[in-house]
Amino acid sequence: MKSATTTVDAHAQEPEHAVRDKAVDAVRQAMHVSHEARLLKTMAGDAIEDGVYAAKRAVKTARRWTQSAADVRDEAAHRIRRDPFKFVGFALGVGIPLGLLLGWMGQKIAKRSDRHALR
Repeated sequence: MKSATTTVDAHAQEPEHAVRDKAVDAVRQAMHVSHEARLLKTMAGDAIEDGVYAAKRAVKTARRWTQSAADVRDEAAHRIRRDPFKFVGFALGVGIPLGLLLGWMGQKIAKRSDRHALR
């Protein structure tokens, strides 16, 4: 009779262990998911901070470039007002050869396309 009672007690304890193991596993999984969620939150926050920092740097760089361009423009306007004939001569000195070069290149391209059209 003792063996029958021991067997009944052993079967009664098995579900207790199984329930306890499942509860422990559920708690472990919940802790793991919570940890993963915190990691994702931290990574998202870091990514946002990096993006904000990069945007601020881009804005500062754009402002510096804009300021530099304005300075160059103002300096050029000042020099042109101070000595206008010098800059008219400079514009002609650059513009005429550049125009001749572009015209010559355009004629060569036109001749090439005419030759290819005749074939």
